Amino acid sequence: MTTEAGTAPETRRPLLELTGLRKEFGGRHGSVAVDDVSLTVGEGETLALVGESGCGKTTLTRLLLRLLEPTAGSVRFDGQDLAALAPAELRRLRRRIQVVLQDPYSSMNPRLDIAGIVGEPMVTHDPAARGRRGRAYVRERVGELLESVGLDAGIQDRYPHEFSGGQRQRVSIARALAVEPRLIVLDEPTSALDVSVQARILDLLAELQQRRGLTYFLVSHNLAVVQQVADRIAVMRQGRLVEVGEAAQVLRRPRHAYTRQLLDAVPVPDPRRGRRFRAAGATDAAGVTGGGAGAPGDGEAGDRG
Repeated sequence: MTTEAGTAPETRRPLLELTGLRKEFGGRHGSVAVDDVSLTVGEGETLALVGESGCGKTTLTRLLLRLLEPTAGSVRFDGQDLAALAPAELRRLRRRIQVVLQDPYSSMNPRLDIAGIVGEPMVTHDPAARGRRGRAYVRERVGELLESVGLDAGIQDRYPHEFSGGQRQRVSIARALAVEPRLIVLDEPTSALDVSVQARILDLLAELQQRRGLTYFLVSHNLAVVQQVADRIAVMRQGRLVEVGEAAQVLRRPRHAYTRQLLDAVPVPDPRRGRRFRAAGATDAAGVTGGGAGAPGDGEAGDRG
């Protein structure tokens, strides 16, 4: 059970804690992008942050990654205040927080082969991956990581443009796993993919979470995706959290009028099914169905890229 708005269930140890976060841009008369946001993500949990474009999701994500400094408030990861860490300490901590970005193609360096893309975090953070002896270590680890996300270990010498969108996103996930993170920020990880491929990627993420004990902070506007994977949902509007709760409660019995507006705006092929969205569940209403986690099919017709 959730103890109070924004807090993780009592059975989960807090891993990420956002307290009173505020971010202003433009000085004294500027705009407020994030306003007094407090939120806790429990270890092993998937928390989804949803809201319309421009509501502050991206700014909040950059604050928790310490890519932006907050105007007020704090971000604590595993009990450590990120703002209080020296640069060297922050660098060591970053290996525990990794990101899977929205567009798997633009997030990769097209001049690097797959071995270089997946192995780059290891070279940055793991001393064993550096130097001549480290090359064999990196290739072995990259092969293991590729196989763990349903790809062939033999693709290491190929380049991103040779793969479909779904396959590239698997490479992105392998890269995020390379330094054994505890928290992965998923920034619209399936929005650039065909619906059938989305389902396979979501199944893969769920399998990896169970196997590795990962914690996910999912940023999305797609409520069908959120319903399939989230334990809890935080709804953001104009920089503030207006509702936080268990996924089933937020989707089926929303308390805030804005959450109801988001649910009513979900496009469905049959309007009669749309009226039953909250009762039937977001996944069924939006047409997203489960699929196997294997890579075959990621490159079939309909997969973008």
